[in-house]
Amino acid sequence: MDIATVSWSVPCETCGADLRCSGTQAVRDDRVWWDEEHQCSRCDSTVLVCDGELPDHLRARMLAEHGAARLVLVEAPARRLPVLRALRTDGGRTLPQARALLERILDGGHHGTGPEIELLARRLRAAGLEAEAVRQP
Repeated sequence: MDIATVSWSVPCETCGADLRCSGTQAVRDDRVWWDEEHQCSRCDSTVLVCDGELPDHLRARMLAEHGAARLVLVEAPARRLPVLRALRTDGGRTLPQARALLERILDGGHHGTGPEIELLARRLRAAGLEAEAVRQP
């Protein structure tokens, strides 16, 4: 679940031909990266976009095509402080936000794209928890 790619096509705004589009989200260098490419089959118009927040339209395509992933903890943490510290570090959450996220994780309600959840699982494993990203059925 380290990488997810989607492809689609739309008419080119310049010439009307087939505009081939693709988007990728991946875990690399302890970060979630993404890119999107649009290339026209006729006029060679090309657009490349990356970095920052994953655009909503691309995230929606990833979830629709690959399904959501869910973070699973093998067992509830005996000590919550290391987990809360890891959750605060991941995304700059406040302590109340980290507590709320931990409760969603423990209740099985924290979902996202495969790469998003895989990165969080890695960070929790680094904090000593047995965590894994699993695809939703």
